[in-house]
Amino acid sequence: MPTFPLNYVPESLALGDKPRFISATDGDTPTIDLPVRMLGMDAPELHYGGATESNPGKFDTAMQSFLTREGKGLDAGLKAYLKPRLKAKPCTRHIEAGRTAFDYYQQMVTKRLKRVSASSGKELTPRRLFVMVAPQVFDRYGRMLAYVNGSYEKAEREAIPEKDRPTFNLEMMQQGHASSLLIYPNVPKQRDLALVRDAIRTARQKKRGFWKSSPALLHAFEFRWIIDTISGKRDGPDRFCGDIETARLYAPQHYYKVPEENRLWFFQEDVGNAYDMGFSLSV
Repeated sequence: MPTFPLNYVPESLALGDKPRFISATDGDTPTIDLPVRMLGMDAPELHYGGATESNPGKFDTAMQSFLTREGKGLDAGLKAYLKPRLKAKPCTRHIEAGRTAFDYYQQMVTKRLKRVSASSGKELTPRRLFVMVAPQVFDRYGRMLAYVNGSYEKAEREAIPEKDRPTFNLEMMQQGHASSLLIYPNVPKQRDLALVRDAIRTARQKKRGFWKSSPALLHAFEFRWIIDTISGKRDGPDRFCGDIETARLYAPQHYYKVPEENRLWFFQEDVGNAYDMGFSLSV
């Protein structure tokens, strides 16, 4: 027992997703293999709820009738917003977009991590990764939340313009293979927030990646909550949505009123923090 009262509340520890042990350099420095969920973005799903590449149409029929069945009690405006997105095999189209996003991601990583000797032209060992976590280190599934990039050396940072070495998170949004998904408390700095907003706005206007889909594609978070609602696991969307341009906060079923590039999400338990940040509830 300590000889004095320890006036300290222990930190609240988050749980990682069963990482694998790789190696160790000494008695307190292990290297582990841990899943990372890239922060601030949301790529189309490649598999979810039983919908996979081998069965991409698992929920096509259920989604096409969703607004008259499981979703019949949703807000009328939300139903009107979702209606065109739930046409023409919406589940199949989403899984296909997930494959496109995954392929782009793999190609991007290979290209961005590649190093070549300036003197000999010989290919060198790939770059290591730069990983930066936010205030919330793990998500509810135990995955590390992080911004990811290649780890550029000082000479490379001076030679390669910053615009040509964005984080992997940002590049996926810039190329239309991911939408923005900013969830409190993981709010980027103003400069980075501006980059995200510009990436989404530009990708949508220039119809890059999934933005060129016609009819419009369900965003990944919509794909998930609709499947969960069909499966009886949820009852529609469940996060409040703040508009970072107008400082208005919208109930979960009114998120469609906020432009994609302006969305900042809050779980029910964090709504008080939204008010503290200056948001006011839109009625």
